[in-house]
Amino acid sequence: MPTLKDIAERVGVSISTVSRILANDSNRAVNSETKQKIWDTARELGYVIKPASHEANPVTKGIGCVVSTMQDRHYHPYFSVIFDGIEKELSRNGYKIAFTHTQEDLKRPEILHQITNENQVEGIIVIEGIESKLYTYLKKHVKHVVGIDVSDPTIPTITYDRVEAARIAVQHLIDQGHRDILFIGGTGLSGQFHREKRYRGYQAALEQSGIAIDPQHVLNAEWEPDKAYRLVLKYIEDHHGKLPTAVFAASDIMAMAAMRAISEKGFRTPQDFAIVGFDDNEPSRYTVPPLSTIHIPTFEIGIVAARTVLQCIQYPYPLPIKILLPFEPIFRQSSDWRVP
Repeated sequence: MPTLKDIAERVGVSISTVSRILANDSNRAVNSETKQKIWDTARELGYVIKPASHEANPVTKGIGCVVSTMQDRHYHPYFSVIFDGIEKELSRNGYKIAFTHTQEDLKRPEILHQITNENQVEGIIVIEGIESKLYTYLKKHVKHVVGIDVSDPTIPTITYDRVEAARIAVQHLIDQGHRDILFIGGTGLSGQFHREKRYRGYQAALEQSGIAIDPQHVLNAEWEPDKAYRLVLKYIEDHHGKLPTAVFAASDIMAMAAMRAISEKGFRTPQDFAIVGFDDNEPSRYTVPPLSTIHIPTFEIGIVAARTVLQCIQYPYPLPIKILLPFEPIFRQSSDWRVP
């Protein structure tokens, strides 16, 4: 029979820390990664939580989170803030995040089996679209599924208008006088740019202003900042004679990668390249110059998603609902450019 000591030794923390986390004692802060390791290790070892009594020490029920990101990483400046909102709202209602898995994690059969057979999991929040086969399996085996920016009219979803948000970002650059605007993004599950919402916003802004789309101005960085950085370096090298004057990146981290590449090539922001990102992640306000972006209420998205899944468990809606949250343009110095 595994003990608290076994879990503590495996994770590398004290026995008291393990005890507090498994008892859902939030009086002392423990970072979310360590919490997840403790819960994962407890499940792996088969540790059984046995409260003294249901009245004095109730079992905290769990909600799972699945995030679409293809990268084998659990930290992401956009998704992590959503997790913070989810965790805060669940905790306030006597629940916890039972697990957070990426799409890559779910490709391991043992993990997929584990999360759909975990007795304490009452629902799952799916953050952005995942592969059809995996998604179908989750819906079949989990009673309550809520989506964040998931295209499925049969479940409750929380989202915002990505097309319009991107259109406003690009329109801002057009209003500043730019005609040649580079797009940096990714295609997602579809593998097609015309189905990606932020690209569609970019396309709409150009078309509404009578600007032809140049396929060479569309860079597929696959949502990876390192690839965005390398693609911009290569683009500048290959097109040094005729460069665009502005960049719209579909995420702040790709925009920041582009800013570094532009600087390393001897160009200035915004004098040579005006730049707008997307998300308003915290680091964006500390770049040099501060990054123009679109503020997405990621923390609030997490809170609303948690409330929605709890509502589904306790008092289900008669029909699947779609909640549309607002966004806000935040235009800082990185796009403050005027035609001479």
